[in-house]
Amino acid sequence: MKCKGIILSSGQLWKDQRKFALETLREFGFGKTILEDKINEEIGYFVEIIGNQKGRQFDMWRLTQASVSNVISSLVYGQRFDYEDPIFKEFLEKIEENFSAVGSTVVMNVLPFLRFLPGDLFKFKRTMRNVAIIEKKLVESSINDHLKNYDENNTNDFISSYIKEMKLVEKTGEESYINRENLAKSIGDLFAAGTETTSTTILWTILYLLHHPSVQARCYKEIQDVVGSGRLPSMKDRSSMPYTEAVLQEVLRIVNIIIIGIPHTVDEDIIFHGYHIPKGTVVIPNLDSVLSDDKIWGDADVFRPERFLDENGQLVKREEFVPFSLGRRTCLGESLAKMELFLFMTTLIQRFEFKPVDPNNLPTLKGVFGITHAPSKYEVRAIPR
Repeated sequence: MKCKGIILSSGQLWKDQRKFALETLREFGFGKTILEDKINEEIGYFVEIIGNQKGRQFDMWRLTQASVSNVISSLVYGQRFDYEDPIFKEFLEKIEENFSAVGSTVVMNVLPFLRFLPGDLFKFKRTMRNVAIIEKKLVESSINDHLKNYDENNTNDFISSYIKEMKLVEKTGEESYINRENLAKSIGDLFAAGTETTSTTILWTILYLLHHPSVQARCYKEIQDVVGSGRLPSMKDRSSMPYTEAVLQEVLRIVNIIIIGIPHTVDEDIIFHGYHIPKGTVVIPNLDSVLSDDKIWGDADVFRPERFLDENGQLVKREEFVPFSLGRRTCLGESLAKMELFLFMTTLIQRFEFKPVDPNNLPTLKGVFGITHAPSKYEVRAIPR
């Protein structure tokens, strides 16, 4: 059975879904100020809630996940959700469960018969149940609403644009992978890829700032020198903040959110390093073998943002920096993720000084492995500047 959607599909089905998604997301603002405005709108709600903590300790994990997810929501559904919306909260809970459970369910890729054993030792049944709940309560209901209120002259989100393309295909009478089933799966893929990874990176960045207060202070100084306090940071400021950008790149490198890349299939027999790999073999790239290699980085286990700067303090492009993978299956949302990470973190550092709850007992840098490499849960104090 062919996988649907974008992430795990292949062949013409994958080409059709990825091509449509890229073209549509570019139309809605990838790399443009309209998307920056959407992100900054969400950041406004985000920093307001953090400010309401008034420097008290709190766990910002769920808040961060909700805020980042709302950026995707505005693109896909054409609306953001209130952080306390019960369906939205349930959606985020199910995503968290599935990302955490993948360490157990992955064994069934090798031994698929295990899914038929009594009980749910490997959490496969719960994972599939969560997917069904998400699709029914949020995805399918939203698709139905869009179909009911469809206006071909007002296709201002991903779902309505996809429906418009579906209707055009239907008129031709030709077979196509642009259909409702792939729409539902693509929505799930966009949220899965665009929520957990970026929110996790933000949480890792704050954690590393707690461990390296001098790095946080230097970022704050650079933001003050370039932006000041009277306005929000902008993507136009990015080129003038090489140190802050180096910090973000170093976080992406050292924590390596996605340890392994998306599965690829060998399209012809090849010999690689003396090994015969037959046509049709599934190959999973190990990104960690590059991002954590001492032969490349010298001291790969050390947090050192300066490795991305030259002798003049300008950002250096390293071809070994591949947190978003490489090639035609590179991360679909790479440009969005980089934009979100820069705008969220520069605004957070501009507005708050992040401090540990107990300076003598810093939260661990040891991560938790699931689909993503996430930090262990921790609390933080955000002191308004």
